[in-house]
Amino acid sequence: RREDYLKVVETIGVGVGRFMKRFVITRWIEVGPVIKRIIDQWLILIEYFLVYLPKIDKKIINNDRWKRIKTQLEQKKTLVRLHFILYVYRHIFSKPLTWLQQKQPLIHLLFEECSNLFRNILISFIKDDLLTNKTVKQLLSISFDSQANEKPDSKLAIGEITRNELQEMPTNEKIKFMHDVRDIYKTIARELTRTLPVTNKFLQNLQFMHPLQQHHESSSKSLMIIARDLPQLLSDGNLDYLNVEWRLYENETIPEEWYQQKTTSGGSDEVIKCHPIDNYWKHVFAVKTSSGIAKFVVLPKLIKSLLSLSHGNADVERGFSENAALITDDRSYLSDISINGLRATKDAVKFYGQGKVHEVPICKGLLENVKEAHSRYQVDQERKQRILKEKEAIEAAAKLTKNKELILGEKEQHLIDQRKILQEDLENASKMLTEGNSHLEAAVATKSFAGVEMAQLLIGGAKKKLDVLKTQLGDNTDQMNQLRKKLKK
Repeated sequence: RREDYLKVVETIGVGVGRFMKRFVITRWIEVGPVIKRIIDQWLILIEYFLVYLPKIDKKIINNDRWKRIKTQLEQKKTLVRLHFILYVYRHIFSKPLTWLQQKQPLIHLLFEECSNLFRNILISFIKDDLLTNKTVKQLLSISFDSQANEKPDSKLAIGEITRNELQEMPTNEKIKFMHDVRDIYKTIARELTRTLPVTNKFLQNLQFMHPLQQHHESSSKSLMIIARDLPQLLSDGNLDYLNVEWRLYENETIPEEWYQQKTTSGGSDEVIKCHPIDNYWKHVFAVKTSSGIAKFVVLPKLIKSLLSLSHGNADVERGFSENAALITDDRSYLSDISINGLRATKDAVKFYGQGKVHEVPICKGLLENVKEAHSRYQVDQERKQRILKEKEAIEAAAKLTKNKELILGEKEQHLIDQRKILQEDLENASKMLTEGNSHLEAAVATKSFAGVEMAQLLIGGAKKKLDVLKTQLGDNTDQMNQLRKKLKK
């Protein structure tokens, strides 16, 4: 089929045939390239499915999948919908999704980025006067289902290409399409309301770390709120020092080059590039007093902990990808220790040699570590063997204890079964004694000496049986008590 597709491309001479990328439904970042490729090859797809395939295979017209594809390709609204989805991806989702993939710490910007994403969705279909100068909290109170709050069809954000393609559709299909667009925007807005952390006060307060928030009146308050929300990080005594250090930071003169770089482009336009925030705070924490002592002690502990928070799933996914890349053809499994060792080595090469092994500086400490690697490996192996032996000894002792408990349990069950039999025999002997007494009373009443003699034999046998059974039950009880004492030990 690949060869056939390329053959069709050459025949009609339209563009370059490229196969569709694999789309992962849980990742919007893949939607744009997939749809873009479909739109670029729309004429090729029509020629391939509607002309070429039926020509080489007459039976395909009875195939249900082919019929569904044919229906979609023949409808003008399919291409219009694809253009609209591509517009939504490019102008609303592409930027924040790309932003989330960055490696540098961005947790202090996450609240603002999520708020902007939510606002951009509302701008697409909600009237501008309801959104101007509104906070996120006020935006959440807007009713998405009220037609009075929605823009008219002429102002709905669908993209110029989509709007031009829409002109060729019948009026009823235009109305249906615009109704679907509104439903799509409403659905996205509801989903973002449910999932985005735009009401998370912790994230909102993290904005105090931004360099431009140094003198903002709310920064000091946000700092203390965050610090109190992390009692496991800072003690009450440290909070007082933290407040003082923030005042010192507010009064510190921070050079602009610590957090941004201004350059001039070819058109003499000024371009401002922001440095990573961890680089900015690195400069701040390096500030010393006139006596050479670090000016900030408690503040770095809090800031470094906050900057370690991930702003998305990209770091986790990237970590899995790097782990998968470590498993070569010669390895099918890596332990946690091996993975951590390889990752640490890779990170060291990236840090000291900009990712190039030959640029890592050779120092005395590095050479000593290489020499001592074998001895450390032997120590580690001995430790593992010792732990393994201890584990085996514990398992053997546990197995012995379990077997002992099983044996004692079997003995206990035997005594319980024996006691049930003795109790049944005791009950039968008691009935025999009662029966003998009844016969004796009847024989005395009828003055039957033979009956009296028979009753006395019955009573004597029953009493003898009862004495024996009571003794056996007593022995059974003693054995049961001794056995249960052993089980408790």
